[in-house]
Amino acid sequence: MNLLLNITFPQFRLLDIIDIVLVAYLFYEVYKLIKGTAAINIFIGIISIYLVWKLVRALEMELLAEILGQFISVGVIALIVVFQPEIRRFLLLLGTPGFISKTKKRFLFWKINFDGEMPLNIDPIIQACQKMSQSNIGALIVLAKKNELPTFVNTGDIIDANISKLLLENIFFKNSPLHDGAVIIIN
Repeated sequence: MNLLLNITFPQFRLLDIIDIVLVAYLFYEVYKLIKGTAAINIFIGIISIYLVWKLVRALEMELLAEILGQFISVGVIALIVVFQPEIRRFLLLLGTPGFISKTKKRFLFWKINFDGEMPLNIDPIIQACQKMSQSNIGALIVLAKKNELPTFVNTGDIIDANISKLLLENIFFKNSPLHDGAVIIIN
């Protein structure tokens, strides 16, 4: 009976709760990043190997524990190599100018957007695409939002103009001097 009375519960500080929430959010973002890719299967495989290693160590199977331990110690470098595209996407996401405000909007969804950003009128784009499809003219149209794709923008000609059906048709006309096959529209 005295044993039941001696049970103590861990003390939770506010900092512990913040730590748990941040780690959960980080795992959620990593899951969203690799969901739908082949990396999710690799990630599940790595976690399985780690859990088997922990079980083997608990059962004191020394040879297998040593082999799996060496595999896991090299695994950090292997993770960087295997998940290179996902790590790159995650770092690009963090470096995107609107990342903080986009994340804030996810939690403060009831707030009104005061960015002063005008919505993009896509009607001329739709009309131009319909007209070009009738003439079997292909068009690659990229709508850039927060990331303005400077690597690709710098390789083309910059046109500071309002989007119109005729402008888009002219750009994608085969004999036009500006014909490039692609357009990046930055609002």
